[in-house]
Amino acid sequence: MRFRPPIALALLFAATSGAAAASPWDEAAAVLRENCTKCHGGAKQKAGLDLRSEASAAQGGKFGPGVEPDNPEQSAILNAVLPGADPMMPPDGEGEPLTESEIAALREWVAHFDPAAVEAGSAAASLPLPEASPALPAGVRPELAIDFFVERRWAAEGVAAAPRCDDATFARRAFLDLAGRIPAADELAAFLADPDSAKRERLAERLIAGPEFAARMAEVFNVVLLGREGDKGNDRGRREGDGWLPYLRWAFAQNRPWDQIARDLIVADPAADGELAGASWFLFEQNNDHQKAAEAAAPALFGKQIQCAQCHDHPVSPEIEQRHYWGLVSFFSRSVNVRTPQGPRVAERAAGGYGKFANLKGESSDAQLVFLLGGEASEPARHEAEDAALYIEPPPEDFLNPPKDDGDKKRRREPKVERAPEPKFSRREALADLALADRPAFAEAFVNRLWAMFLGRGIVHPVDQMDSAHPASHPELLRWLGDDFARSG
Repeated sequence: MRFRPPIALALLFAATSGAAAASPWDEAAAVLRENCTKCHGGAKQKAGLDLRSEASAAQGGKFGPGVEPDNPEQSAILNAVLPGADPMMPPDGEGEPLTESEIAALREWVAHFDPAAVEAGSAAASLPLPEASPALPAGVRPELAIDFFVERRWAAEGVAAAPRCDDATFARRAFLDLAGRIPAADELAAFLADPDSAKRERLAERLIAGPEFAARMAEVFNVVLLGREGDKGNDRGRREGDGWLPYLRWAFAQNRPWDQIARDLIVADPAADGELAGASWFLFEQNNDHQKAAEAAAPALFGKQIQCAQCHDHPVSPEIEQRHYWGLVSFFSRSVNVRTPQGPRVAERAAGGYGKFANLKGESSDAQLVFLLGGEASEPARHEAEDAALYIEPPPEDFLNPPKDDGDKKRRREPKVERAPEPKFSRREALADLALADRPAFAEAFVNRLWAMFLGRGIVHPVDQMDSAHPASHPELLRWLGDDFARSG
């Protein structure tokens, strides 16, 4: 995973700090999400009013602008929620009247509304992060970057740091985080007796280099990527026997780069051998449910929950649209589980996989190969029927033209082939190319998850909702960590 020692150690030694001081819009947005976006969000936009972003809220709807910058107290958004308003929002039966503190948050926002600043930021990415990696001042070494960004916020907000933990507490934390166990009595005694001022760094480096680290991280990412095993009793045995857990242990032991691991999981190369073959279990366990595959990949790899965009644009995060949900599904829609002498594999058909989706108004659209972080894949001329010439090697006839239902659903779901067929054009490879090509958000999703693992809460919280509705507590720190992680290889 490329746990470069300075940053891995810095995460261990970092102290948590409070969330960022919310801006007037942050406070107002929380009020609007809680009370108003049910009728003025991604699912519905009554009167043409979209309250999911500052720009759209200020723009207003068919009854005029939502904010009057030159006369804030006359702003429609504020006046619609004041006691005695006619009509008053939320309407009777659709929510409780806003409290005094909620109205005060809206009043504070309209009073400080800056049209120029909103216009400049309206085209920003889903998270309000700096455009470029913030520069460290001269004399601040990279391994002290976390301290620098956190302490700068402490100074601005008058926050005092928690005291440094004692050696026994640190040893317990380090062993639990990196080895998955508490230190043995002799290990703890030796650590406490060591007079070296750098013993904490050396302990962390030794644990990261040891065999228990790979086993520990495999257990953690087994849950992160596929969730906990069920109560069937044999789930863990299947994950072990079909190579999934061995793949994760191998990947961490080899320090395999995270972007390469993500590619392993998305592409699920049917021809992979050895340890790499186990990566196919990520998709195989989705049981040919392509929506389930998309819904598993989005939070695990990109820090985004997309289920809310299945029937309409995301209710509170306008950058996640319904077309993004069905676009991600389309990248997986030609996948089919197969059984081979080498074990389970996820083949890919060369044709088909063209779907449509409808919004709540009943309007139908063709699903396109669009990625939720931006970009679109183009593929060769459309093929509606299977053709052996579209594959790297001609697949068996039973794969091209599967027999009709003979009652054995498991056999139909997992055809038995000598080798999993591979198309000349792979939608899954196209997705990997789009998703992993110079995308800061991909690296930031991982460092945010790592931060939450070590410190209990992400810089964006929850870690799988990295969207405009969940601002980063320390945006400069998140951007710097993501860029540093990518630079490190």
